[in-house]
Amino acid sequence: MLLATYQRWIEKTLSASNPKTRLGSVLNALYGLYDRRWLAIYFVQRQLFQSTKGSFLGISWLILTPLLMIALYTLIFSEIVGLRFRQVDSVANFGLYLYCGLIPFMAFGETLNKSVISIRRNSGLVQKVVFPLEILPTSTVVTAFITQFFGLAGLTVLLAIVERELHWTMLLLPMIMVPQLIFLLGLGYLVAVLGTYLPDLRDTMQAVVRAMFFFTPIIWPEELARERGLGFIVDYNPLAYIVRAYRNLVLEGVIPDGSQLLVFTLLSAILLVGSFLLFVRAKWNFADLV
Repeated sequence: MLLATYQRWIEKTLSASNPKTRLGSVLNALYGLYDRRWLAIYFVQRQLFQSTKGSFLGISWLILTPLLMIALYTLIFSEIVGLRFRQVDSVANFGLYLYCGLIPFMAFGETLNKSVISIRRNSGLVQKVVFPLEILPTSTVVTAFITQFFGLAGLTVLLAIVERELHWTMLLLPMIMVPQLIFLLGLGYLVAVLGTYLPDLRDTMQAVVRAMFFFTPIIWPEELARERGLGFIVDYNPLAYIVRAYRNLVLEGVIPDGSQLLVFTLLSAILLVGSFLLFVRAKWNFADLV
């Protein structure tokens, strides 16, 4: 139902313009991104260093923050609540299990929370006709993805210390990271448009991210949902697939199912194309809304 509504919205939004004009707008937007890629790099650098500006440890916090969160979650859910899974036989392994699931989720949460305000937060740039607005959500997603790289670096070090071995399947991480990036870009463009038209969505998005944390098998195993007849929470949750794929490659040394990867990649590509078309059409109204 949501997919059908989204499709009708895209068709309605694009139907008002001439096909040649639409194609020209899309090509101009893509060329603007490529021609001003240096500007996108600048925005990524600014967002990366802005979050740690003035701190003594600087960019090291990009690794320390998820580590501290994992330590807290491990203490609460493993020691205080007593939550433990059949697949996890020690506190240290439970921490790695949580960490591996939290890394892609943090990229998802950062994408939604920052993309939804990416246009309104840069209202001065929106007023400039020559500025390629596509850079704003794009740089936000790329920044979240780079932050994920730092988290993966920390996870690799922990695995080498705790497990004393690294699975060769970690070399295959790009096979899930590329479709994940496509998925996040699609979400970024979509929520950037929605957040510009619906200012209150900023607070709503934070609640959505919190809800998705508990609806995604990060602190609980997939089997728990299936045993209780709630398998649809996992089957129709793209984040559940991403988390599972990361754990397969990093913790278990298993290659993810190819058919599921193909479906996820195709759906992510459809989301990106639809969201980008919507963004290109809607951006001409942004100056009147911010």
